Amino acid sequence: MFASVSPLRHLAQVNFVACLLLFMGCGRMAVKEASEAMRKVAPLPSFESELDAGWLELKTETQARLLKREAPLTFGPCQVAVEDYREFLQAMPTKEDELQKYLQSEAQWFAVFGRKDWSEILLTSYFSPVYPARRLPEGDFTQPVYQVPKDLIEVSLSSFSHEDLAELETDRAIVSARLTSGPGILQRVTPYFSRWQIDGEGVLKGRNLELAYLKPIDAFFLQIQGSGQIEFSNGKRMTLGYGAQNGYRYRGIGKLLYDIIPKEEMSMGRIEKYLKTLRGEELTRFLAQNPSYIFFKKLEGKRGVTTFGPEVQDRRTLAIDTKFFPLGAMALLKYPHPLFKSEDDIEPYAFEDRFQWVFAHDTGGAIKGVDRADLYWGSGKKAQQAAGVMKNPANLWFIAPKKVCSR
Repeated sequence: MFASVSPLRHLAQVNFVACLLLFMGCGRMAVKEASEAMRKVAPLPSFESELDAGWLELKTETQARLLKREAPLTFGPCQVAVEDYREFLQAMPTKEDELQKYLQSEAQWFAVFGRKDWSEILLTSYFSPVYPARRLPEGDFTQPVYQVPKDLIEVSLSSFSHEDLAELETDRAIVSARLTSGPGILQRVTPYFSRWQIDGEGVLKGRNLELAYLKPIDAFFLQIQGSGQIEFSNGKRMTLGYGAQNGYRYRGIGKLLYDIIPKEEMSMGRIEKYLKTLRGEELTRFLAQNPSYIFFKKLEGKRGVTTFGPEVQDRRTLAIDTKFFPLGAMALLKYPHPLFKSEDDIEPYAFEDRFQWVFAHDTGGAIKGVDRADLYWGSGKKAQQAAGVMKNPANLWFIAPKKVCSR
């Protein structure tokens, strides 16, 4: 016969096994709400950083932009009113040693949930490229870059997620779509065109949407960056900024090349080198495996404009997932800075750990979750060289006024 087991003892055994399985195989629990995306931590001890003109400009711009915002900033369990955060930024000293003392006494630090541990994220980088272009198709310049189509609309999925309308479980609050004919006099909302439909089937041709023509690979990378400059044969440049997206999920093509390029050696330079071996429809079909498509708008300045409003700043602007992190917040980033021996090197000879004060001003289609961020690196060849190899573990901490968050 089996020995009897008390209910309490049996429950304890079940809980022990469950915890053991969770520890061994399940990893960290998924974060669904912004309130779970950070936790309070003690201030970091002293570290070396640099407060340049770019940092000061973004701090000032952030204070101004917060005047247009009404909703509070969410730092994990803490809600900070816009005016409280503006005052917090305004009181910050502009010298590094004084700033660190200020943040030790006046700031509440928050570590993001991270990947394997608190504050640990995967950091990638983006940049503003300068690509040659033509006004009309010419030679290798066959790929148009389009402005936002007039039939592109945005659908708020979150507004339909209501018990009286529909029960929608999605991580996307807004998607792009178009109106098509429905039964009778009604119209239907359907997904917008995919990359293959646009570039492979040419569904947008003849609509006078072309801003310029680029080489196909350059146009693809311009879309990945979301903004940049193009230079025509007469030397004149046009600055292009993000206009809209076709609503499809971003799918990185690097994952499709693991049998060609080892995962640990994957970089933008290596991907570009492989893409240059493809021609015509073969290249178009390969790139179409990322169905996400970006439309552009002309900008007056030389730098791209962020989601929050200010222009991007070299290694100061950070793109984050606004579902979990507050747009407009200041944060400390510890990241590996790549070092190259020459401007022509594809791979760095070493990485050097650095600390940088950044502002969460931007978003990106591929930047989703509590363990991702994208650092803007700058413009031109050097920025492309560094940004192309950035796919490294890093650490991220947000800061908020202690007088509010210590309650």
